[in-house]
Amino acid sequence: MDARTVEQITDWDSRPFYGGFDALRDLADAEFSGAVKAGGAWLFMLNGRVVGVYDGELADFGDSDGTVFEAPHPSLPLLFSMQKHGGKTQAKYYTNDTPLAEATDTLASKNFTGYVELSENVLSGDYYVVYHSGRSMSVAYVGESEKLLTGDEAFERANDEVGIYEVVAADVDIIDIPEPETPSEPEPTPTPVEETGETADWTQEASEVSQPTPSAGQSANAEPQSASSAPSEGQPTQSSQPARSAQASEPTPSGTTASEAPPSQRPASETEQETEPTPRQPQSSTSESETEDTPVTFSDEQQWRETTTIPSLDPDKSSSTKSRETGVKQRRNTRQPPQRQPKSRGARDGSTRSKELEAELAARAEKIEALQTKLKSTEVERDELRKERNRLQSELESLRAELETVQQNSPGATAERQITPQQALSETNLFVRYGSKGKGTLADAAAGDTDRETVETNLKLEHHTQFDVEGVAVDGQEYETFLHESMEYQFVSWLVVDLLYEILETGHQRGLKDLFDAIQQIDRAELHGNLTAETEEGEEGEVSFDVILRDRMGNPLVVANINDSRDPATGEMLGSLVDASSDVATANNELSAAFQVTKSFFEPAALETTEDATSGGLLTREKRESFVKLSRKRGYHLCLVESRNGEFHLTVPEL
Repeated sequence: MDARTVEQITDWDSRPFYGGFDALRDLADAEFSGAVKAGGAWLFMLNGRVVGVYDGELADFGDSDGTVFEAPHPSLPLLFSMQKHGGKTQAKYYTNDTPLAEATDTLASKNFTGYVELSENVLSGDYYVVYHSGRSMSVAYVGESEKLLTGDEAFERANDEVGIYEVVAADVDIIDIPEPETPSEPEPTPTPVEETGETADWTQEASEVSQPTPSAGQSANAEPQSASSAPSEGQPTQSSQPARSAQASEPTPSGTTASEAPPSQRPASETEQETEPTPRQPQSSTSESETEDTPVTFSDEQQWRETTTIPSLDPDKSSSTKSRETGVKQRRNTRQPPQRQPKSRGARDGSTRSKELEAELAARAEKIEALQTKLKSTEVERDELRKERNRLQSELESLRAELETVQQNSPGATAERQITPQQALSETNLFVRYGSKGKGTLADAAAGDTDRETVETNLKLEHHTQFDVEGVAVDGQEYETFLHESMEYQFVSWLVVDLLYEILETGHQRGLKDLFDAIQQIDRAELHGNLTAETEEGEEGEVSFDVILRDRMGNPLVVANINDSRDPATGEMLGSLVDASSDVATANNELSAAFQVTKSFFEPAALETTEDATSGGLLTREKRESFVKLSRKRGYHLCLVESRNGEFHLTVPEL
């Protein structure tokens, strides 16, 4: 997790986290918005939904304790999760060309998911608008203290800022919290069926409907086997043999008894009966007509009612239901009368299969309907994308035509030749000149003999180049336009006029005496030039600076290096400047100051380097400000300058 993000999260209200997934489900029920840390893993929640897990897995929260951080605004966990997840920059816009409010309306209408960051070229703070399916929330960190602003206040502040904002598309992963496990219920163990009053009613009803009559070959005193003598469920077949032998055997067509007939001549049901328990119902005649008309008695019906299950509407569950039901049928078939088994089992199997097919058909119909709905939605989306593609193609063609027109009319398009910025600056010198030396000069201003307006009106910076300016363009701009917009030119203009008056108005003439006197003697400025330097070992060489300010005799008075980027000035930059300036000051007594100019800010390491170079020790009696002392009488001022919105501010020494 990013250190700055962790620092911001740890400022939120916090409480201990323990209880694993149960605790996460409690947070979800409370529609919690914030972050949870367990071990090294981080989890973000928005309105009770998990929108991201980083530096670990969801399982890390199931058996670990940690901390719950409640967000002051729901936009924050969503923003941090998107930033950690990573996104794709769609575009960058300048607020003066495309206002933030206009972009927000467009993104909302497009159901955009991601965020807008306004921070580039903005010094007051960082501003964000977070989107999820077109709905937006605003948040901002303002000032050096990074004061948190949210909602309308944050958006209004962002909409009033001037800078460059970035549109970043980012996905959001909604992660489900595991549900608690419930113990599976064991299948009920079949119990033997006992005859009750209900059994007697069913038996009597079955007898009234169809009462089997004894056959001619059956003994007159043979009686049906009573329910009490029937074997219990699961009893092995061998225990039922005495009951079978106690009854008169039914005659076979050849006059032999059924038990004496060979296996090939016995009925199929009787052959199966040798491996099955003895049925509980009275035996009836084996004649074909009586077998077909014999009704289902209570014992079979009761067992069927207890074991039959309804197939699931889910096709995936039908197969398992079928297998369980098949197993139940196999156990149930062992308790049916031999002469009834083939017919009743086939009927029940057919009924169950029919129900399963109906369930599968219903499931397939639902799936087809869902696919048709999805197809219609996809077709609508396809048509919208086609319209969007056509619109973007038309817009692209319009922009291309506009670009060609601009390029044709731009100064650089008609230029005879193009040169690089490095060549343009290194072959340019700036001269400090006056309309009339009797109407007000920098020396007059230092003596208090003229006002600032008179000096600014009388003084001007003229440029001289080592190439013919006519017909030359730099990066598509006219040379003079490029020069006046460069930081080098703007710094020189600020130094020769504004800095002199800032020293006067704040009363730092004595503390910055060497620099104050040198400004009055500046005659010209060399851009991207070199100076002769002398090392501590006495060796001579050359060092380069972005700006070198000289007097009329060409002696270097002030040197400067410029950091023209958004990255802060580092300690290495200051170290290089101090080393080079010290070597130049050793070879040139006239050097009075060295400047490090940045378009961003100074890192703490840069400030520490400056302090180390200018401290002079505990017993120093040096009264000059920010002074690098090389010997008892020699040294120079080390100055740090920040450039903001085209204006320069001296931060070290602080005026």
